Amino acid sequence: MISVITAANAAPTLIKLSRPPAGTGRDDVSKIAASFTFGDPREAARAMRKEMASRRMQGVTERMRTLSLMIKADPRSALKLAAELARELKAAVKAYQDAGGRNVSSGDMALIRRQITAAREGSSSSAGAQAAEASPPVDHGTLSNPDAEAHRAQQAYAAAASAEFQGRSIDRLTEMEAVAGADLGFFDQVKSLVRGLRKAREDIRFESHSAVRPPSDDDWKEADKAQADLERQIDNAPTGISIRV
Repeated sequence: MISVITAANAAPTLIKLSRPPAGTGRDDVSKIAASFTFGDPREAARAMRKEMASRRMQGVTERMRTLSLMIKADPRSALKLAAELARELKAAVKAYQDAGGRNVSSGDMALIRRQITAAREGSSSSAGAQAAEASPPVDHGTLSNPDAEAHRAQQAYAAAASAEFQGRSIDRLTEMEAVAGADLGFFDQVKSLVRGLRKAREDIRFESHSAVRPPSDDDWKEADKAQADLERQIDNAPTGISIRV
């Protein structure tokens, strides 16, 4: 199995990153990920499409309050609105997935953070050894030996190349962590909205027993289909952390 570090360095495009400031909230992560300077314009386009999908999802969040206020007064209209919100949320999820978004878990985040820690520890522990190899004790008897000079030059080059390689590994892993964090935040909010829609449907069903104008069977069929389509879209979303972020 290819490790995350190895796979990350196989990626053709590197991204210049800065570590998110301490105290950064989950709601800010997507903005930070979208603000990175991408080496490939296609990456910037994906980030913009994700941002647009997130805004669409936020629109559903804002309308959920309207739904809760409608349930008791007009359950039939509330059910129609619930179906409309389910369709809108499904479209937002699909747009996010089409832009490369993934249904990342907290376990995936823990894995990549362990990889980052291991990469940094490896970089720190090898720095001293590389410096020692690049600057061996001077032997005046062989100082003018061309072979010895070439050997020292090779050691210095190898040390510099290794440090650069490890630096790219850490940068790439940090990028993956930020993008995965944005994906996790998006899908966490989506799942919260799904739970809210389920609860609203239960309340609508309860209020319908005493309503003057309860939802019809066709209304329920339409709402059930919209809810099922939404949850199927989420279930079919790609999972894990992609090496092509």
